[in-house]
Amino acid sequence: MAIMPLQMLAGAAKAFSEEKDAQQEQARAILLAQQEYLMESGIAKLSAIKKGRKESEARIDKAVSLHFDRKAALALEMSGQLEGTLTRLTKIQEADGKQIDRQSVLKMSQAILENVPPEKLAQAMEYAIDSGAAEEVTAEKLINAIFSATTSEELGLVSQSVSDISGGEGLPSVGPFGLNLLSLTESDPADDAKARDLLEGRIAHLLGLEPGSLPNADGRMIYNYTNKVAAGAIVDNAFQYYLQQMDEPLNQRTGVQIQTDIVNRLQNLVMDENKLETIATQYDFSMNPSGFNPEKRKTEGIPPLTSNIVPPGSQGSLDQSDDEILNTNNLGK
Repeated sequence: MAIMPLQMLAGAAKAFSEEKDAQQEQARAILLAQQEYLMESGIAKLSAIKKGRKESEARIDKAVSLHFDRKAALALEMSGQLEGTLTRLTKIQEADGKQIDRQSVLKMSQAILENVPPEKLAQAMEYAIDSGAAEEVTAEKLINAIFSATTSEELGLVSQSVSDISGGEGLPSVGPFGLNLLSLTESDPADDAKARDLLEGRIAHLLGLEPGSLPNADGRMIYNYTNKVAAGAIVDNAFQYYLQQMDEPLNQRTGVQIQTDIVNRLQNLVMDENKLETIATQYDFSMNPSGFNPEKRKTEGIPPLTSNIVPPGSQGSLDQSDDEILNTNNLGK
């Protein structure tokens, strides 16, 4: 009878050992499941980062193929505008049938770079070169860290590392640029002629009109000005300013808005009783009318403007509105 307690004790010890083994096996299974989950989620994050970098680099390469300076393309990527810019330029090329002008693209590149803080551009270039490789958690390091953990506590530290995976600091961000993508297209003489006709039609009443203005055989309005030379020079100067504004790479004003600005400036000059001859020879529309002082220009020896005076005329097709003429033709440049 004395052996029974020993048998019972042995049985209890065996049961305890089996229970402990089962608990350890369960803990190992849980740990393995956690390791596999962390590995899958971590690898997915690393893959997404790698994919994002490749897509970013592809966008930059595409922009360079369109003659953007690589640094300017990088700046557009920093602003989040590069993808949209490429989409719109593709539409302009394919859907609208317009060609992208290389020199205009280079001009826009320069304007973009002039508006990016140098320190942010330097930071972005450094990131683009090494893609954060020195600090990046690689897949190999990640897997080693995960399966080196032998306890839930150790795996918890690895889990935090996986949660922190974000691609490093990434590209710095900059504010959006006011891009004028139409300035990148080659000029269309027909569109320019319609825009000039429309502009003259909007300012003709300020240029000393006499009775007798009539459309010619082509439907273009021939205006009867009291002073044809001065009126023609003002129209020419106004149109040159219009073209210059349409060609500004970071100017988002529409053609209608630019022409309205021109009308308002000329109206202010006329209301201030400046002579048309004075406006024609001394005002180029880039100056605010409030700062125009023809007497000061004379005393400072500022030479008069030189204009290739185009004979006044035309208003384009008489059955089109201002917006239709400007927007239907995309205004070229």
